[in-house]
Amino acid sequence: MTESHWASLLIVALSGIISAIAVLVFFWRREVAERRRLLYQQVLQTTLPLRLQALERAALFLERNDPNNLLPRLGPHTFQRTADLVEQIFRVVQAEYLHNAAHQIYMGPATWIALRTAKNALFQYLQSTMVEHPPHQTAPLVWVEKFKEKWRAQNPDPFQIALAQVHREMQLLAEIS
Repeated sequence: MTESHWASLLIVALSGIISAIAVLVFFWRREVAERRRLLYQQVLQTTLPLRLQALERAALFLERNDPNNLLPRLGPHTFQRTADLVEQIFRVVQAEYLHNAAHQIYMGPATWIALRTAKNALFQYLQSTMVEHPPHQTAPLVWVEKFKEKWRAQNPDPFQIALAQVHREMQLLAEIS
């Protein structure tokens, strides 16, 4: 065989090897993509219920602690001292907030920030109402009415904003699954 034949055979062999490597790389990449897809589905199946549960708990927190629902539930008429009522409001809201804090890892940061903002707004309005109407000088039912007036005057309602954020995140999760 001549030298040109060897060169031709070498070129054909090299092109065959390169083609085989290209085919192997193609299939390897497809396999990696399929494994990623399966892993994503498995993670989604595991975390989706946890994320939905966290959002349900966030919605429940917001519904229960919205002053329009919280105050009637606490029964301000049963308190003889306004200071006791206000202390109970702070305690109930903070306890529920801390109870739900562990779930924040399963919800988006915007949702958790909205929830925290609603809680902090409630606390700020409670404190400013205490400054304007000191608990030791105001009967519980009168104080509650003053607080409600102040709360209703704000626009927009931080609890409704946070609840809307929870609903947006739930819709996004529904689209993913």
